[in-house]
Amino acid sequence: METKKQNSLFKTTLLLIPYIWMHNTNIRVRIVVSLLLAIVMIALNLSIPYMFKLIVDNLEISHTTSFKFISFILLGYGLCWLLSQIISHLRELLIFKVLERGMRLLSLNVLDHLLSLSMNFHVNRKTGTITNYFDRAHGGFDNIFWGLISYLIPTILEMSIVIFIISYFYSILYGSLLVFILVSYLFFSFSASGYAIKLQDDHNEKHAKASAYLVETMLNIETIKYFGNQGYEHSKANNLLKEVETAGIKRYSADIFLKIAQNLIIGVGFIFITWLSGRAVYSNSITLGDFVLINGYLLQFISPLSYLSYIMKQIQKGIQDVSAILNIMRIKPEITDASNAIDLKIDKADVVFENVNFGYTPERLIIKDLSFHIPAGKTFAIVGPSGSGKSTISKLLFRFYDVNTGQILINGQNIKNIKRDALCKIIGIVPQDAALFNDTIYNNLLYARPTAPEDEIKEAVHLAHLDNTMRAFPDGLNTQVGERGAKLSGGEKQRVSIARILIKKPAMYIFDEATSALDTSTEKDIQKNLEEISKGITTLIIAHRLSTIIHADQIIVLNKGEIAEQGTHHELLAKNGIYAQMWNKQSKN
Repeated sequence: METKKQNSLFKTTLLLIPYIWMHNTNIRVRIVVSLLLAIVMIALNLSIPYMFKLIVDNLEISHTTSFKFISFILLGYGLCWLLSQIISHLRELLIFKVLERGMRLLSLNVLDHLLSLSMNFHVNRKTGTITNYFDRAHGGFDNIFWGLISYLIPTILEMSIVIFIISYFYSILYGSLLVFILVSYLFFSFSASGYAIKLQDDHNEKHAKASAYLVETMLNIETIKYFGNQGYEHSKANNLLKEVETAGIKRYSADIFLKIAQNLIIGVGFIFITWLSGRAVYSNSITLGDFVLINGYLLQFISPLSYLSYIMKQIQKGIQDVSAILNIMRIKPEITDASNAIDLKIDKADVVFENVNFGYTPERLIIKDLSFHIPAGKTFAIVGPSGSGKSTISKLLFRFYDVNTGQILINGQNIKNIKRDALCKIIGIVPQDAALFNDTIYNNLLYARPTAPEDEIKEAVHLAHLDNTMRAFPDGLNTQVGERGAKLSGGEKQRVSIARILIKKPAMYIFDEATSALDTSTEKDIQKNLEEISKGITTLIIAHRLSTIIHADQIIVLNKGEIAEQGTHHELLAKNGIYAQMWNKQSKN
């Protein structure tokens, strides 16, 4: 699990720079041109008050100045403002592509990292929390770089130039007052930001928790309706949303009080400088145009300052929002390819479990000193009571988890030394819970092998007894299956899952209760097909119905993670042990 670590602006920016200053000439040119335009925009903005001063001074002595000259200044004044606005929008146009590209690359990087993390991470993680992190990271990425590139850096530069101009041409007192306003404003803002960050964190945490709950509710809508628990879910959601509401009110109240205090600082400084420059005009120390220039720069200084707090807050919020994703990126994958991992390509798999011990937690072993050998091309079955560790074996074969002790070998190679991509190509599984993507049946089938020709797909559909089902659907293979296949029956989903694994053509099949959701007649037909298809291919069947594994070359009976019995169907019946008891019990039903 990731730690709740808050990154600094500097550190976060450093981590995100590769997604902005990427190895792309077009993107880098856009950034450089945008920064150059920012300098031009600053120059234009600083020219506007000076133009206004010239207009006032020349209108005051209009009897000695031609209107043609005044018109020229008026035109320049308007053009400076117009060009400043156009350049501002052009910069947005240039940066927009940079940020969108950067966010795409960041999202892909995060997705790749999430996919690389172990099953242990994902089973302990709520999907809604991850989607909430993604949404927040998208907004946070924009907030940080829009704030920095489009506003903070240009504004700080412009304010520094204003302080220099006022101090140099008028009085160091004016410049000192502007510095005092700026420092007081920023000092107070940053001092109060610690409390604001805590409130923001609390709000984010409660919002993420509520989002995760709402996503989980939607995923379990069928169960909720079965139990008629809409009222219960409403009450639970209401409690969570009340926490979000309370945290939100605290957060926004603190923001309002902060803004009031900031405006007091700005207001006092504004009043004093205006009075000071007005007195200077009255005493003829400066002209009326100078008064206009000083107050024009003052407004130019104060306007962004009042907005600066908002930008800083947005950047701070951006850091918080991106930090959740960056913290996940710090999590090291538990299952990784060894540096010398091989890309094993085989037609048949010879599988050996050698003294394997495994538990999801160190305190409780699920598999205990398990050893067996599945020769290439043979069919093995594993049976046993619920919780005996049957399905865990398939997870270990796919290396979703690493064994605690012992080793698993495929064709003499420890699976830890086989690349995970290669391992997934070697083994194909029909899981007990056949999960499908919210797409068409055809695309779900094609997921097994995107390059599979259409005739192989049709053949797999036929062997999985999907023909009649497809004919019953108006859209046939183009039928949308819904979220996790919700529009299909359990049997239909399992048949799609079986067809999908046939298209994959792996070197080893694993059937984990593959026909459990089918009616007896369809099960027998598909079972016959599966026996024919898996003939000569290494096959592991994890079964509850013993009638489906009579043909297996060897049957392993697991009990509390250990091999209790092993043999053929007839050998195990002759032993009159656990298997025989299970067989007799099922035969009576």
